[in-house]
Amino acid sequence: MITMPRALLALALVASAAPAARAQTDFYNTDRGRPLTIEDAIVVERRAFELQAAPLTFQRVARGVSHWGVAPELAWGFAPRTQMELSLPIAVEDDGTRRQALVAAAGMEFELLHQLNAETTLMPALALGAGVHLPVGPLAPTRALPVVRGLLTRTMGWGRFHLNGAYTPGEDLAPTDPGVMEANRWQAGLAVDRTFALRSLLVGAEVFAQAPLLAGGETEWRTSVGVRQQVTPRLAMDAGIGRRLSEGQSGWTFTMGAAYAFAPPGMPGFQGGAR
Repeated sequence: MITMPRALLALALVASAAPAARAQTDFYNTDRGRPLTIEDAIVVERRAFELQAAPLTFQRVARGVSHWGVAPELAWGFAPRTQMELSLPIAVEDDGTRRQALVAAAGMEFELLHQLNAETTLMPALALGAGVHLPVGPLAPTRALPVVRGLLTRTMGWGRFHLNGAYTPGEDLAPTDPGVMEANRWQAGLAVDRTFALRSLLVGAEVFAQAPLLAGGETEWRTSVGVRQQVTPRLAMDAGIGRRLSEGQSGWTFTMGAAYAFAPPGMPGFQGGAR
């Protein structure tokens, strides 16, 4: 059996094998699901763009049942300490009963995230977000799902810790709704990470709980570990592995992807092209 410490060590060895880049800062600005579900409260800098080009997630739901997902995402720092995100998730479902896996759009996600303050010696960084998951595609939920989020990041001598919470108001989804597996009534968790500046490398771990947007659904606990490596001045790559802690099937999850920070040529007020 693969233990969490062994998984963390394996991921760190893979990431550290990449060529060391010049000193950068983008590698420690984590995003939701890249590589951990719990993210920091730091937004894309004003006038900058960040493209999650091919973030891949694989989830083994149960024996013979798997779920793949690709969710390209674009974040834009359109105002001071405020970013806009647009994501187009595409899901691949294979329950072992079809001749071919089902590949289809799983909705459209839009969110505004505002960082309330810069972190100081007395105050952690705080951010608030509001978004909606729109019913676009055959694997999307049948109605629009609004969500509100709160984020906190605190830097300590040994590293950082992050607290996230999210809530989706409205009625429960039906058990047969195509989007019920990914929709949560609420989600809350804690993550810690440590950076290795000379290697432009971040290593992190998290634990979080989530309740499905389903009447009578049980709260699920999960844990994950992940790494994020700065490969070039504008390109950061990440990988993570997680497991369900609640009773039932093992529910392994694996994710990997790359983030590219840029700005259109000649955009006024933007320096350097990365956060």
